[in-house]
Amino acid sequence: MRGVLIVNPKAKRGRAVLLAQRAQKRLMERGWQCELLVSESGEHIKQLTKEAVEQDIDAVIIAGGDGSIHQAVQVLANTKVPLGIIPCGRGNDLARALGLPYSPELAADVIAEGNLRRIDLGLISAANLTEPHFYCGIVTCGFDSDVAEFAYRHRNIPGGWIGYLGAALVLLAKFQFKQVRVQGDDFEFQGSVLLVATANCPSYGGGLWIAPTAQIDDGLLHVCIIRQTSKLRILLLLPTVFTGKHILEPEVSLHATKRLRLEGEQQLLLFADGDPVGTTPAEIQVAPNALTVFAPLKS
Repeated sequence: MRGVLIVNPKAKRGRAVLLAQRAQKRLMERGWQCELLVSESGEHIKQLTKEAVEQDIDAVIIAGGDGSIHQAVQVLANTKVPLGIIPCGRGNDLARALGLPYSPELAADVIAEGNLRRIDLGLISAANLTEPHFYCGIVTCGFDSDVAEFAYRHRNIPGGWIGYLGAALVLLAKFQFKQVRVQGDDFEFQGSVLLVATANCPSYGGGLWIAPTAQIDDGLLHVCIIRQTSKLRILLLLPTVFTGKHILEPEVSLHATKRLRLEGEQQLLLFADGDPVGTTPAEIQVAPNALTVFAPLKS
């Protein structure tokens, strides 16, 4: 088997190249031919992936986080080339949804064992996007977009839920609730919200279970809407997102749909997999079985 292993050198606080080298070594021990390529940017990841696909490579492997995977998926979606993942990011939410180990050697073993799984993607068309964009995890709008933008601009802050909570506490005091209109297959909402999250994966931000019922192969998007409430109440709600129990609260509703239209009273910034993807108005839909990934048998 021939694979290309693309690494984001900034991931894992600069340790991703070392982790990728460990994964490469294990793959070669398992009989793979595996070239290691160091990316220079998100666009470069996309370009390296495109070149690999054009060379009829057997697999593209990403050593990085959800943002790096997001770039590769723009090329790999609806192709026969499978994606391998060596988790090296701050969040690793797709890896979590797939049940992948975080050890680079064990993640490489999953790839070498060759079990393939088809998963869904989301597909978003939004203002300021030149073409539709695939995503693996979650599109955020509202407060979580503000948090994602903060994390995007401050790459030195801790990853995972610690970084999310820190950014949330900084931003909440000045946050202004957003007026939105959300239309799904069999529901409609119009009003003031803290956030709207359109999920393909159940978690984001390194383990925040914003849509705990979501599955990456159920052919549906799961839309979490948290309506406007007092900021004191929001402070009490935030910890429940770590366990997914926020969906039991009266301010929260969760809907399943194949297609969604999202509008704002003003243009609202959208983030997908932690990266900016334009603004409202937006059309979002599920792309069933659009990506082939290496995954454990029991994931």
